[in-house]
Amino acid sequence: MSSESSHIQSIQEALKKHFGNAPDIGVVLGSGWAEQADGLLENIQRVPLTEFSGWPLPRVQGHSPELRMGTLEGKRVLLCGGRVHAYEGYEAKELVRGVRSLAAWGTSAVLLLNAAGSLREDRAPGSLMPFADHINGSLPNPLCTDQTADGTVVFQNLVDLYDPTWRTELCQTQATLRPGVYVGLRGPSYETPAEVRYWQGQGADAVGMSTIPEAIAARTAGMKVMALSMMTNYAAGLGGSQPSHAEVLETAKKHGVQAAQALLAAVSVLSRAGKGKVKSK
Repeated sequence: MSSESSHIQSIQEALKKHFGNAPDIGVVLGSGWAEQADGLLENIQRVPLTEFSGWPLPRVQGHSPELRMGTLEGKRVLLCGGRVHAYEGYEAKELVRGVRSLAAWGTSAVLLLNAAGSLREDRAPGSLMPFADHINGSLPNPLCTDQTADGTVVFQNLVDLYDPTWRTELCQTQATLRPGVYVGLRGPSYETPAEVRYWQGQGADAVGMSTIPEAIAARTAGMKVMALSMMTNYAAGLGGSQPSHAEVLETAKKHGVQAAQALLAAVSVLSRAGKGKVKSK
């Protein structure tokens, strides 16, 4: 067994020890999402990430290193704080180790949340965007030979990576949501105005530094995938924006109510979008 497979097995066993059976859905929290999501759960159980040997720990503010299990809309939901990023020096396999462990445990669906910069003036800070698709600008791919759990390369079909039925059901219940295209960059510097114009020209609607590796790994593991961005600032060059991490956290806090409503709706409509894992190719 490879060292990566050992990490995943260890985390899977610890998850079962602390929480029992796998939840109906795992939710990966992005910058500033923890406070909004936390208040939605009933019968909450908290376990710090340090209890899960091998789970990478975050090094930036806004990512609470804790797992929270509870019930929401009659479903068992696991909120996963502590997302890590490539700009912190982590490899792709470390970025997705948590998601792969959830899949190995038996979790069939994952909702990936993040904070993003808006590339469109009609997507104001505080608005929410379900992923219709993504562009991987410079984030590492977890399917390369040295990044998979067993050391083999994986060629994965990513058509409809972000489950279209789940997304459609969500947008029908939340009229303010508009799907869009997310571009993922390594960071940690924010984009220059010239780069923003470039990605606008490529059809992107939002830009961030996470989510794509987790989505790819989850799809490959057979999980149903949804991703949702909160626009926490305009990207550089739009409306005089001067992006900062403090602005990201402040905007996320300010618009917590609608974020919580969207999260609640995403979990609620999952059953109507169909249950079970998708077929990996």
